[in-house]
Amino acid sequence: MSERQITRDIARYSEQDQPMHRWAMTIDGETVSELWVAVETGEIMQVETPDEHQGNGYATALYRQAAREIAVFHAPESHRTYEGDRFARSVGGDALPCLHGCCDDTPDFDEE
Repeated sequence: MSERQITRDIARYSEQDQPMHRWAMTIDGETVSELWVAVETGEIMQVETPDEHQGNGYATALYRQAAREIAVFHAPESHRTYEGDRFARSVGGDALPCLHGCCDDTPDFDEE
């Protein structure tokens, strides 16, 4: 039987990024999924699961673990990638409001 483990630490996604919460799932020592969350806002910044491990619920398990530990939020809908939107809709949970003033959810009647 495979040994599955979820760990949490603080790490940088890249040298240019601020430190973030990172949850990782490993199976028999191989990282099969990672969830990166901004320390300041709780916004999910990145979810990564290699193609060969997708569809097994690993990212969902990481999201659920993270949400048990801290307040975790999806990006505003207009800021999500297609994959990020699918993930948010799949796992549920709250989204952050637009924090930068760039999202306007009011209809633009001039375009009609």
